[in-house]
Amino acid sequence: MILPNFMCIGAAKSGTTSLYDILKQHSDVYMPFFKEPHFFDIPDNYMRGVEWYSKTYYKGVKDEKCIGDFSPTYLFDKEAPKRIYSDLGKNVKFIIILRNPVDRAYSQYLHMKRDRFELLSFKDALSYESERLKEANEKQDYLSKIRFSYIQQGLYAEMLNEYFKYFPKENFLILNFENEFVKQRKESIKKILLFLNVKNENIDIDIVSNIASKARFIWLKNIMNKSSWWILLLKNLIPFVQFRRIIRNRIQRANNVKFAYDVLSDTDKKDLYNRYFRDDLLSLEIILNKKMNWQK
Repeated sequence: MILPNFMCIGAAKSGTTSLYDILKQHSDVYMPFFKEPHFFDIPDNYMRGVEWYSKTYYKGVKDEKCIGDFSPTYLFDKEAPKRIYSDLGKNVKFIIILRNPVDRAYSQYLHMKRDRFELLSFKDALSYESERLKEANEKQDYLSKIRFSYIQQGLYAEMLNEYFKYFPKENFLILNFENEFVKQRKESIKKILLFLNVKNENIDIDIVSNIASKARFIWLKNIMNKSSWWILLLKNLIPFVQFRRIIRNRIQRANNVKFAYDVLSDTDKKDLYNRYFRDDLLSLEIILNKKMNWQK
């Protein structure tokens, strides 16, 4: 049974799709055709069992040295670390890209707004987050929990400590999104390839995926988000759920157009940072022994 030996587990909205598109070019790296298997965090997927996970995502592996899973919500999910440890063992390597938590939260908010799941203002969405997550937990609605966890997915120290209960720190390569992955892309990719113990190949490292966008046709976005006749038709025509997800995502991407959103003011960013993330950052910098320079 073939299973991944490395993962990129987050953070969400921190360049993981760009990294996926970069690494899948490498001859020694195998990536599933679908970027985010979500096996270890979505309960319905995990209940299918590790053999299903292997057959669904890794049957195409040949002689690649590194086999990956890029599911950025694994960092957020509290069940994922022990599930990964139980099924994959203690030697799994983890790549994590951490972004300024205010910018990360705002990017996630814009994504949810674009996809017609979010109707509140950004500040209201943050204010009502705890109530929304409480309701999602009560209803066991994991998708809503992921969609509306703008603050919680940015509490990096809290999430990393869950992983360090199961895996040694040397299993992790943790990069700063702004200062390393964006500004020092070449050095960061070299660092990643060295961490994975694969040769430094000539691959395109300047890929930028998931550029900010909005829906070209609102009516199509609304249809895509609802249980309707076309979903039932797809289920009958294409019983394999992963292919349905690929088709759905391609339709979504085709309906998106590049768009420049309003940026947060420095005053708002500072206020939100101090209100929601400051204490966690202090803990994070102690854990990593590294300054993140997000408070400036």
